[in-house]
Amino acid sequence: MSKLVKKLGARQVSYAVAMLGMLPAAHAQESPAADPVASSSVVQVSGFRKSYTDALVMKRQNIGVTDSITAGDGRFPDLNVGEALQRISGIQVNREEDGRSASVNLRGLPSAFAKVTLNGMDFAAPVLGGATPMGAFDSDIFSAFTVVKSVSAADQSGGIAGNIDMVIAPALSRKEGAFVKLSGEHDTLGGYNSPKLSINVAKKYVDGQLGVFGILTRKEEKFRRDSLYINQFTQLNPTTTPNFLARYKDYYAADCTGQPSGCVAAPGGTGAISKSGVTIPSDIRQAAMVNDGSLTSGAFGAEYKVSPQFKLGAQYFFSNREMKGTALDILDIDYRDANTVIDPSAAPFLHSDGRYYVMDYNFTNPRVYGSMRAQPFVQKSNGLNLKGAYTDSDWRVEGTGVLSSATNYGYQGQLDVRNTAKPLGTSGLGNGVTGRVGLSGGLSNFLMNFNQSTPALGAAQLTGPWTWGGTGNTPTVTNATGDVFIIAGSDNYADNKVKSLKLDVERFVELPWLEAIQGGAQYNKNDYNSRAYRSSAAGVDYSKISTGFVTQSAFAGDFFGGNAGNYLRNWQTVNYNLVSSTLQPTIAGNLLRTASGWVNDPADGGFTSNNFSMDDDIRALYLMGKLDGKLAGIRIRGHVGLRREETRQTVISMDRTGTGAAATFKTNTKESRYTNNLPSMLLAADVTDKLVVRYGNYKTFVRPNPRDISPISTTVVEDPVNGGFTVSLGRVNIEPYTSKSQDLSLEYYNRPNSMIGMAFYQKKISGMIVGENRDALLCPANGYNLGLGNWSVVSDRCVSDLAAPAGKGLNGKYTIDVNGAVNSPNDLVAQGAELTVQQAFDFLPAPFNGMGGVFNYSYTRTKGLAPDGTPAFLNNVSPRSANLILYYETPVWGVRGVYNYRDEYNLPSGGTFSGAARAVKARGQFDLSASYKLTPDLTLAVDAFNLTDTFRQEYEGTAAKLRRADYDGRTYQFSLRYTFF
Repeated sequence: MSKLVKKLGARQVSYAVAMLGMLPAAHAQESPAADPVASSSVVQVSGFRKSYTDALVMKRQNIGVTDSITAGDGRFPDLNVGEALQRISGIQVNREEDGRSASVNLRGLPSAFAKVTLNGMDFAAPVLGGATPMGAFDSDIFSAFTVVKSVSAADQSGGIAGNIDMVIAPALSRKEGAFVKLSGEHDTLGGYNSPKLSINVAKKYVDGQLGVFGILTRKEEKFRRDSLYINQFTQLNPTTTPNFLARYKDYYAADCTGQPSGCVAAPGGTGAISKSGVTIPSDIRQAAMVNDGSLTSGAFGAEYKVSPQFKLGAQYFFSNREMKGTALDILDIDYRDANTVIDPSAAPFLHSDGRYYVMDYNFTNPRVYGSMRAQPFVQKSNGLNLKGAYTDSDWRVEGTGVLSSATNYGYQGQLDVRNTAKPLGTSGLGNGVTGRVGLSGGLSNFLMNFNQSTPALGAAQLTGPWTWGGTGNTPTVTNATGDVFIIAGSDNYADNKVKSLKLDVERFVELPWLEAIQGGAQYNKNDYNSRAYRSSAAGVDYSKISTGFVTQSAFAGDFFGGNAGNYLRNWQTVNYNLVSSTLQPTIAGNLLRTASGWVNDPADGGFTSNNFSMDDDIRALYLMGKLDGKLAGIRIRGHVGLRREETRQTVISMDRTGTGAAATFKTNTKESRYTNNLPSMLLAADVTDKLVVRYGNYKTFVRPNPRDISPISTTVVEDPVNGGFTVSLGRVNIEPYTSKSQDLSLEYYNRPNSMIGMAFYQKKISGMIVGENRDALLCPANGYNLGLGNWSVVSDRCVSDLAAPAGKGLNGKYTIDVNGAVNSPNDLVAQGAELTVQQAFDFLPAPFNGMGGVFNYSYTRTKGLAPDGTPAFLNNVSPRSANLILYYETPVWGVRGVYNYRDEYNLPSGGTFSGAARAVKARGQFDLSASYKLTPDLTLAVDAFNLTDTFRQEYEGTAAKLRRADYDGRTYQFSLRYTFF
């Protein structure tokens, strides 16, 4: 019985912390994912001192490494859930994502490596590709967010980095009460104002045996992000650069025969200084994205205590983010045309990549593109959670059922008007557009100007007759002068369904060192369906294209909040609504209409790779023993367990043969099975009354998001010119990657309500999914039974025994160019350390006794090799991040300041839109929150975000080669909360 008393005591402490503030039940300890075997650090909006004190009590009583944030005064003091989570050590929010999607990295690993759960259970998250967008949920419906950094056998699998549990507290753990909160948000960029309403009610009946609650929120969202892209860098053209030989012959080779990659030749070149040419920024884009829509979320529940031992509960939640008015306006000035004249106005300088660059120049006859892109999206999720629990002095039995579904849907409708570069002619002016570019002075001194004030896009670019590109449903129509009108865009859908049943059984025992034996079983059926389409210009009556389709951009006067130097104000764009209503196409019988209203292009690669379904049937069993005893006078607590999961995966996808309109498709079904055995051991030692040491050793794994691996079967494209086939292999045989992890944590409680802690971790990850294009490694004799003959390796080439056309192929046989993805044979090791210093100054005399704060610092690194032997690294992860939190509070008012810092990190290539691989500049941001009780029932709160007005900047090599900059401005939120009872 003493073991049970200790167990229930820890649980009551957890509930006490959870019941702080207006939404009191934050750490739902009845859920195994929030079991008191995990330690917690809790950050709150109000009641700072008490929340930190209770957090330390939980940390001392519990075992594994876990951090939490809880709602105070019915709100989280951050812009969204992701921004709130980053206050925790080891978490980084990904601000490069548009639309405040706010996915987060955890413990040195990208966002897709973390598992997101709801009340400790799987649920259907609105995931399209990558990780769960935390911005899809209104934080007001949640009581807490718990980050489980070291997982046990009882926790949901799927998080190598850890589990992020979104907690909706059960009805009986909530204090009775009701409040309404009116809020408003003001974004300085664009001057947008957005209202919000939240209603929260909790009530108990039948002498406290029956509890019900309801939370409903509605928020209008309207905010903007401005971006500057330098998408391309290319070399000066010897033909159109004035006085080229006299100025730049020493930077070019005369001939690149036998020279290393990167050599650039020009007639008359000497190569005396360089053989890589002189490079300029040759494609510069100004872009403004307005996100416009609403977020509606709700949570409702009931819980009934049938007897002192038996409880039944039900919860339903939903969240619906509909951003139907989101749009992106782009002005693209492209200087790469062979007829464009570039006249540098600065001397070349040597960059870190070994090339010489000129960042300032005059130009004549560039391509000028105006593009308006409607980009609405919807992120929906809902779920029903049913639970029954029985607990007495000997047993605890819990059964949980989940029915959940989610949708992530969005499309881009792209409409462009393009003034192309023209032959220079005798005037030497081409299309007549001239101006200057200056990037050497950094972002604040950016220069891009036209010499003329007349619009560069107008009637001339919208006058027919028009010619469509034709076969393959191309997006392009061209007029007689070579100007172009574009109809393009992509539709992407993902539907996710989760059905889950779980049973947990715990037997309390009175044995030396053994406190309890716990086991359970779980069944999941997870269904994921993906669809994609690509818009084209087919079926349109081009005679209806009119000069009214172009209009002045709404962002020409305040781009980047005036912080982008002398940006281009001669900015025209497309009147999207007018074009869309005027040019709706006629749909042929064998074609589809996309969501934006245009004709689908079935030849597009995205149509093939992203139309599939993936169903997982998962069966899991686990068993663990809970330990409690003394060794050499030191109390040791912990548990040792094993979880076993069996997965049957069924993928239905499309094979494609050929390209363009001649492509043919067929469905293909592939079934695979795999098993994962996941041992775990978590221990906590109370070394002294001030020192606690924790150790964890466990195995976890991650099922990759289906869209990230595109589980298509195969595409085959013939190259008749060279006598070969290009084969893109499906990825249905990819297995989850696994990790063996170890944690070590030391916590020193130097005075009451204070702590200095240090945590270390290592994760050895096996089976990372990597691209593979070395033909010799993907060349089985049976040729994957594709009907392309028998294959063999000749030197480093893959060759079929099928005869190629005369003079084609290799030795008269078809060559096979193969690419695909494999589980890497090499391990990747992620290591890190986390420092946390939490101090309360309540021992000081007034008024200083209201002060307190937290400082945390995280460091991570990776080690390992890619399959080709090059050093492996992870994109999107900063090696260092830190938070400094200071607060001061009285019984009437409180204020909190937070400074967040994230070190630079790498990003992968973003294709034609974002350019080559690059790094994100280190960034710091200061936020401030305050609250004041106007009356006992009425509270005013004010939050301010990004008071430092910090930009996001990406660069390649060094900051001298800017690739992208984002500006969001400052955001202010105001709220009035009235409590009825």
